[in-house]
Amino acid sequence: MGESDDQELKDIRQEEISRGAKQPKKAVSLARHRQIRKLGEMLVNQDCDRETYVQAIHDFGLQEQPDLYRELLALWRRKRGNY
Repeated sequence: MGESDDQELKDIRQEEISRGAKQPKKAVSLARHRQIRKLGEMLVNQDCDRETYVQAIHDFGLQEQPDLYRELLALWRRKRGNY
């Protein structure tokens, strides 16, 4: 089990503990943190190609935020180049 899996289990456990108390902001925040963590992992993973990275951005719906989308693509270029 990897670090990402451990974090997901910890998040799920925390959600179960707080079950019954509505915390929509926390749920959105946890989802956003997972997205950021996933994109960061993709940046450092040499086996991940640009198309897969861009597809993940689209899967998360982040292309709908133009400034964020441009910044995420700029991060790829700074870290990995244009390939």
